[in-house]
Amino acid sequence: MRSSRSPQTGEVFDAAARDYSAAAALLWDALGEGYVERVRPVSGSRVLDACCGAGASAIPAARAVGPAGQVDAVDLAAGLVELGRRRAAEEHLDQVRFHKADVTNWPAPQPYDLVLCGYGIFFLPDMDTSARRLAGLLGPGGRFSVAAWAKGAMEDFGALLYTSVTTERPSERADPPARRASNRINTEAALADWMISLGLDEVSVHQIVHQVTLTPDNARDLVIGSGFRAMLHDLDDETVARVRDRFLESLTTGGLDHLDATSLVAVGTA
Repeated sequence: MRSSRSPQTGEVFDAAARDYSAAAALLWDALGEGYVERVRPVSGSRVLDACCGAGASAIPAARAVGPAGQVDAVDLAAGLVELGRRRAAEEHLDQVRFHKADVTNWPAPQPYDLVLCGYGIFFLPDMDTSARRLAGLLGPGGRFSVAAWAKGAMEDFGALLYTSVTTERPSERADPPARRASNRINTEAALADWMISLGLDEVSVHQIVHQVTLTPDNARDLVIGSGFRAMLHDLDDETVARVRDRFLESLTTGGLDHLDATSLVAVGTA
């Protein structure tokens, strides 16, 4: 049914690239726009978008900085990076450059004015060390920002999917590192304290409220076009079909008719 090898983050999101567009229209694009609206990149500034995916925040950031600015968008998932390049080309946004690379080793050609990390900081190895390194790529007065899930967001949806998968096979790890890291910064107070612990000043935290009304079709799209896809890693087609049917039935029996994607955006100054 599956191999014993755990999926790497890059693998999961590279696979999700094939089904990204539907999930983007439901979730990622709205969150990316909301994220950038709250951070407000300055026209002409230099921006790094770490864990950029297909550009949900990099594209609106590129619009904000304008032709005089520059956005480096970096992600490990080659498929998502290629989607981002196509989206930028369609909008003639020459100021954004998408790179398939490990952002934890990204060599900044010169200091950035703003570093963004939307819904990706908890996937990086050693979240604190990775965040400090990213913040270290800023020039004096530069701003570091993350977007993260608020407490309770995505949880009911994820719990039903998890139960549907573990019916087919026992879980090898009930609480993965990314979830543990995410839970450390899932309230406004905890996120603000964490940003201050990185050595940042003038920290502010903002909320994005976003909900998606669920249907059988878009529930499937949200699973396979996001990190939830990791739960299906290496399952064969027949098993995936059984998980899908069980999951969709559980949405109905559990009375879950929406996905809660409430998010927190934190900004601090170096």
